[in-house]
Amino acid sequence: MDYLVLVDKFNPVDIKLYNSLELTEVQGKLVEVQAGRQLRMLLSRAQEEGIRLKIISAYRSFDYQQMLWEREVSREMWSGLDYDSAIAKVARTLALPGSSEHNTGLAVDIGCEGDNDVSDDFYRTKESRWLCAHAAQYGFILRYPRLKEQITGIDFEPWHYRYVGSEAAKLISDGGLCLEEFLHFYSEKYI
Repeated sequence: MDYLVLVDKFNPVDIKLYNSLELTEVQGKLVEVQAGRQLRMLLSRAQEEGIRLKIISAYRSFDYQQMLWEREVSREMWSGLDYDSAIAKVARTLALPGSSEHNTGLAVDIGCEGDNDVSDDFYRTKESRWLCAHAAQYGFILRYPRLKEQITGIDFEPWHYRYVGSEAAKLISDGGLCLEEFLHFYSEKYI
């Protein structure tokens, strides 16, 4: 598996990758096998240090991603937006099926124990601070960091972590980069 695969609206999931995914369960959610192994270790260390994390979302099928998309667009239209405005607003935080990292099994949305959904205020929690400090050791990066929205095309999501492998995660984290910048700057070595 290519753990540095870029998935976004311009780079959809390769159907071969999607069809060959090997998934494992972590906290009742599915993730890619190696990412799952590392995620279990991350969660175990967090718990040892008194940090209680909950996986809110992980792997999503194309059909489930489509349902989420349609639900959010409908919700925005119900609140008064026209169709085009609703699409534009939803696209800032949710990807179409095939364009979501969740379709790869490499992305996890993480919250605090007891949370039922992601929270824009997650970054204010001790759990978020712990993740920022330790996720790279287990191969995970904060995928959509603040001030990188113009590069990623997605609003800041303090809950969205992506498995890229330990070496790449360290370089990305230490360099204050997003995945797109890393792939641009280090493409000769890693691609």
